[in-house]
Amino acid sequence: MDISSTEIWDAIRRKDYILYYQPKVDARTNEIIGFEALVRLQTTTAILGPGEFFEDVVLLNATREMQDFVAEKAIDQINQLGGRFSISINVPADYLISSNYMLYFYDYIKQHLKYPEHLEIEIIERTEITELEIANRNLRKLKDFGVKISMDDFGKGYSSMTYLRSLPIDIIKTDMSFIALLKTDRRQRIIIQAIIDLCHDLGGKIVTEGVEDKEQVEMLREMRVDYFQGFYYSRPLPMEELKKQFSI
Repeated sequence: MDISSTEIWDAIRRKDYILYYQPKVDARTNEIIGFEALVRLQTTTAILGPGEFFEDVVLLNATREMQDFVAEKAIDQINQLGGRFSISINVPADYLISSNYMLYFYDYIKQHLKYPEHLEIEIIERTEITELEIANRNLRKLKDFGVKISMDDFGKGYSSMTYLRSLPIDIIKTDMSFIALLKTDRRQRIIIQAIIDLCHDLGGKIVTEGVEDKEQVEMLREMRVDYFQGFYYSRPLPMEELKKQFSI
């Protein structure tokens, strides 16, 4: 379906965002332990994924409005679920050194989040974090509230190891491309195993994103992955659909 730029821009200006959620599953029990919140844009004719509208959000200088929407709706969803599940939200790396954003984020959590231990922020590396000391201080303040810190797409960016050394990371998420080669590339399996062992040695947990079939699940379980996320379990869906599908 072709959607005009005007329709997309109008939806962005109206802030017609919605959240979809993709389950995260415990590798040992196969039970849902939480969700990743993923933003969508509701136009008059379709629901769009970020790849179809994010460039327009940037052009309209509306990234902060979208980021605030995601945080506020995800926090409201955690409260509605009564603290039974964690929810993670994506936070761009450069936001971690923005005093304006972090002050808003701290205040919103303090005022509205009933279960801070069930909020997880996933650092996404659109740009490099240039001031690691500031980012570390801001993240530790979040951890003081009980919030968990995750590094998204670990191994994809140039700074993954630096962040792991310098920031208080609780959870690592491997890049989806790693899992795509799991069954066919021995070297890739060795790399994934090394990342899993490194994460565990540092006292963290690891999520493998992009799991699509039973064979991948069984291989990753033998490699001692902690959590799975991918189409094998569910595509991202509205929370009401997930509640029906999984009897939540």
